[in-house]
Amino acid sequence: MNFPLTPAPRGDSFVGLRLIFGFMLLLSLALPSLAHDPRYSSVILRLEATGLRISLVAPVGKEAGLRTRLALEADGKSVITEGESQIQDANNRTVLLDTSAAVLSPKQLTLTKRLFPEDPQSRTIVLLYSDGKLVQETVLDAAHPSFSWEATQAPESKLSVARRFVLEGISHIFAGPDHILFVVGLLLLGGTLRQLLKIVTAFTLAHSVTLCLAATKTVMLSPSIVEPLIALSIVAVGVDTLLAKPGERDFRALIALGFGLIHGFGFAGALAEVGLPKEALGISLGAFNVGVELGQLTIVLAVAPALILLQKHHPRAGRRATIAGCVTVILLGAFWFLQRIG
Repeated sequence: MNFPLTPAPRGDSFVGLRLIFGFMLLLSLALPSLAHDPRYSSVILRLEATGLRISLVAPVGKEAGLRTRLALEADGKSVITEGESQIQDANNRTVLLDTSAAVLSPKQLTLTKRLFPEDPQSRTIVLLYSDGKLVQETVLDAAHPSFSWEATQAPESKLSVARRFVLEGISHIFAGPDHILFVVGLLLLGGTLRQLLKIVTAFTLAHSVTLCLAATKTVMLSPSIVEPLIALSIVAVGVDTLLAKPGERDFRALIALGFGLIHGFGFAGALAEVGLPKEALGISLGAFNVGVELGQLTIVLAVAPALILLQKHHPRAGRRATIAGCVTVILLGAFWFLQRIG
């Protein structure tokens, strides 16, 4: 890009300053964040002839006292667990604790809180099996902190599960500022709405592939590799946009396609280790991915028209906003990279 140093009209300067302030505000809000921490845990309940088998999955480092965090009631009485065994996953990401309780044929089961209610961003996925069949699958969060099941109720429909995980995908995009910043970085050069949607679609196709591979454990990469690479991808997008010149071929769709493969492993980290059942994985995974795409399109529709109008009617302010955006993207990406390798 060529950015002339001639004075800009007062209106252009005012618009540019507001956008620069907005980007700096984004920087200040995002710096304290680890940028990609899904904070998922899971409670897996299996009603068996010999009693109730319980599995708890949580991030490594949070396993101390995990069993005491289970607030489970059967027919209105607190469930007392017996014994436990614990294993850690191969990627050093989550820990699985297995325990059991002498609960036979309960009429009602109630989980009164999430495993980590002190963290407002935490989510607990609850899976309930009866006679080996999945009958209930839900997600507890701050807005919906409890779970209840009665033996007389029908198994949960696939549509209900899909709707829940679409919302999870949308929420996951807006809870992960690194992915938001990557998408915004791709939009900074502007273009038609069709061009920008093409770029985001390339990103979606790429991360869909690796999301499926990782969530089904076909291909797994350690978060210690994936997370720094995601941060570097943000830096790369910011640098590429900053150095771009008018008239050059637009490679953003290819960049989105390539780096989208890396981001897919990051998305999968939210679901791969929480014990999603194979029989429901296709629905949950597909719906989660749809939610991620809807979240991305929301960002495009919010940011792209403003950038297009600014660059059309206030070109100098648009160039200043692009510079401010690139600097923000590069600084945040570099900060997260150093944070994640530290």
